[in-house]
Amino acid sequence: MKKILALLLSLVMIVSLSGCAQKPATPATQEGEPINIMIGHTDSSSRSTHKWAVWLGEYLEENAPGRFTVEVHSDGALGDSPDLVAGIKLGTITMMFDLSSVVTAATGEASGCIDLPYLYPTYEDWVEGTFEKGGLDLFNELIKDQGYYCIDMYYNGMRHLISSAKHYHNSDDLHGQKVRIAQNELNVEMWKAMGANPTPMAWGEVITSLSQNTINALDHSLGVFNDFSLHEIAPYVTLTNHASSPFPIITSLEWIESLDPADREVLEAGVREMARQQRDEERAKEAEYIERFRSENATVEELTPEEVAAFIESVQPVYDLWRQKVGDEVMDKWLNTRP
Repeated sequence: MKKILALLLSLVMIVSLSGCAQKPATPATQEGEPINIMIGHTDSSSRSTHKWAVWLGEYLEENAPGRFTVEVHSDGALGDSPDLVAGIKLGTITMMFDLSSVVTAATGEASGCIDLPYLYPTYEDWVEGTFEKGGLDLFNELIKDQGYYCIDMYYNGMRHLISSAKHYHNSDDLHGQKVRIAQNELNVEMWKAMGANPTPMAWGEVITSLSQNTINALDHSLGVFNDFSLHEIAPYVTLTNHASSPFPIITSLEWIESLDPADREVLEAGVREMARQQRDEERAKEAEYIERFRSENATVEELTPEEVAAFIESVQPVYDLWRQKVGDEVMDKWLNTRP
C-alpha cells in the first residue's frame, strides 16, 4: 500500500509540474516591463530624420517614465529599404521611415498615388493636403489591408532637378536629357511625359555617372543634393517641385492596435510632435542649402507659374493611366486632398 501511495504521489507531482511548464507566459508589457520601440531607417545619423527619432525616446521618458525604450538604427544597419518594410510585418523592427515609394511598393498602386507628379505643387500645398485635407487619413485607408499603419510623415523635401548640363524650364529643355530616377513605373511615366529620357540607376553609380556625363541630371531633394555636394559636379539646380515624396513613419497595424490605449496615445502624440519638428527644421534648412549652392558657384533657378502650369498639363496622361489602374473613386479621393 505504501508503494502504491508513493507512486500516486509521484504522478500527482509530475502532472502538477507539467501544468506549470505549459502555462503561457504573461506578455511583458502587462508585467510592467518597458515597450521597446526599435526604429530602422537608411538615412545618415546626421540628418534631421535621425535626430528627431532619437528625440522621441526623450519625449516618451518624460511623458511616460519607464514605459518605453527607444532604439534608433541609421544608415541601413537593420537592412535596406525593402528589408525594413518587410521587418515591420515580421516584427523584427517596430517602426521605420523611408521614401513613400518604398512603402507603396508593398502596399499597392492606390497608395502609390501619393507620389503623383504635381499632386501638391508646393510644400505648403503638401502640408495642407496631408494634414488638413485628409491625405494622411487616405493613405492609411489604402495601406491598412496590407497590415501597415502610418502615424505621421516626415518631410524629405520637395523633389527638384540638379544637372551637369543646364536648367530645365520646359519639356523642350528636357528633351533627350537622361534623368536618373529610382526604378518604378510611376517615375518612368512621369519623366517620359515631362519630355526627358528616364534612366533608372542604383544610387551608388550616380556620382560617377554625373561626373562622366553618363546621365545629365538627377531627380531628388535639396537635402540630398547638399549632403552629397552634388552641386560641385552638377552646378545647375532647377526648383521644379515636381513631387512631394514624403517619408511615412510606419508601424504594423496589428502591433499598434495591440497596445494599451494609454500607451498608444502617448506614443502617437510623441511621433506627431517628432514629425512636426523635423518638418519645420528640414524646411528651414532648404533655404540654407540654396544659399550654399549659390555661394559655391552653382546657379539655382525657379520655374515661373506659367512654366509650372505647362508641366502640370504635360503629366495629365500619367493621371489618366493611374486612374485606369486604381479606379475613379480612389483617384478622386486623392484629388480632393488638394488645397
